[in-house]
Amino acid sequence: MLELTVHAGELDRESPLVTVPLSREQLVGALDASTGGPITGQQDSGAVILREVSGGHPGDEARLAVAQYDQGRGELTFLPQGSLAAGTSRRFAIFTDHDAKAVTAATAGRHVAVVQKLDRVVFLVGGQPFANYNVAGGRRPYFWPVLGPSGASVVRGQGTSDHPHHTGMGLAYGGHSEGGSVNIWSDWDEPPYGPGGRMVHRGFRRVLSGPVYGEVVHDLTYVDTYGEPFADEVRTIRCWWASGEARFLDVRSDVLWVRDRGTQPFLWAIRLPSSFGVPETGRVTNGAGYPVPAPEGQPREFRASWVDGSGPTGDPPAAPATAPPEVLVDLPGYEPPKKGPGQGPWNGIALLDHPSNEGYPNTIGKYAGSRGMAQLTQVHYPPASAPNGPFSFQQRVYVHDGDAEAANVAARQADYAAPCRVEVG
Repeated sequence: MLELTVHAGELDRESPLVTVPLSREQLVGALDASTGGPITGQQDSGAVILREVSGGHPGDEARLAVAQYDQGRGELTFLPQGSLAAGTSRRFAIFTDHDAKAVTAATAGRHVAVVQKLDRVVFLVGGQPFANYNVAGGRRPYFWPVLGPSGASVVRGQGTSDHPHHTGMGLAYGGHSEGGSVNIWSDWDEPPYGPGGRMVHRGFRRVLSGPVYGEVVHDLTYVDTYGEPFADEVRTIRCWWASGEARFLDVRSDVLWVRDRGTQPFLWAIRLPSSFGVPETGRVTNGAGYPVPAPEGQPREFRASWVDGSGPTGDPPAAPATAPPEVLVDLPGYEPPKKGPGQGPWNGIALLDHPSNEGYPNTIGKYAGSRGMAQLTQVHYPPASAPNGPFSFQQRVYVHDGDAEAANVAARQADYAAPCRVEVG
C-alpha cells in the first residue's frame, strides 16, 4: 500500500496544496497491489482517491480526498482539507475500494473545469464561475472578472475615467517605456507612453480540467510597434480552491528569450474595483507594513513578499449584455454603473511573491490611486546572469473573504514560500 505523509514543518497550515513527485510506476504498482489489476481508466486520466489513515481530526479515518496525477510531470497533487498544525503530520493511503458515489463526494465543490472559447478561457470551480482569462481584444491578455466569495469581481473592468487602459489583472511589460523598453502597458501610443507593442496570443499548449486544479499553458510572442517580435513567453496558469472563501491562481512565466533595450520590467498588475473605495473605505496592506498610500514625500514603491487590497464588493455583477453598449443605454430600465464604495460583503485579493524569483522580495506596490481606484503592481526584471533569457518568475493570487488579517494572507504567503514536505512510504 502506498502511503503519503504530509508534514507541516514549522508552519500552521490550512488546506494546503500538496504536490509530491511520484512516478507512474510507483502509482500503478500501488494500485495493482491493491486491486490485482491494471490502473483504471479514471485513475489513468488523473484522478486518484486517497483515504486519511492518521493525523486528522476525530472521525477522519474514513475521510476521502481526491488527488490529481500529472503523468507528464510525474506529480501527484491534492488538498488535505482542514488544519495542519506546526510540527504535526497527516497520513494518507491510496484507496481503491470505492464506488462512483465516493468519488463524487470526494470531488464535490472543488472540481475545476476549464472551458476554452474563441477569445478567452473560462475557469469554473464546482460548477461556479470564477475567472475569465481574456486573450483577444487587448494589448495583452488579462483576467476579468475574478469573482470573490460574494459573487462580485475583485478586479475592475473597462470603461472608467481613471486609467482606462488598465483592465482587470495581468502581466504587462515595459511600463512607461522605461529606458526605451517597448510599452505593453498602456493603450496610448503617443510619448511618453509609446510607441506601444502587444503580446500576441499564439495558442494553448494545454487546456486541462481536473478534480484538484485546472491548468492552461499559453504561448505568447511580444512584438514592438512595427510588429517585430522581441520576446517569447510560455505562461502556465493553475486554478484551484482550498474552499469557497479561499481561491487561488498560480501563474508562472517562462521567458524563453528577450531582445529589447531599456530596463525590461515585467509587471504583474491588479486594478481594484471602484466598489472597494480605497483608501477612504477599502484598504491596501502588505507584508512589509509599509503605509499605503505612502505619506507625502515618501516613495510609492516598496519591497514586500505580499500585498493585499480589500473592500466592500457591492452587488454581484449584472447579467451579460444582450446588446452593444450604445443600444443598452437607450433601453428602458437601463442603470449606469454605480459609483462610490459598495455596500456588499468585504472581499479581497492578495498578490504573493515567490522566493525563487530574482530580487525576492521584489518591488511591489507602486500604488496609484484616485477616485476610489487602486493599482497593485509587482515588478520582475531579467536576472543579471541571463539578461536576454531564458529566465522564469512566478506569483500566486489569493482571492478571499474579509480583509488581509481575517484571510490570514501572511500565513498563505509563508505556505507558498515553503510548501509542506511529503514523505512517500
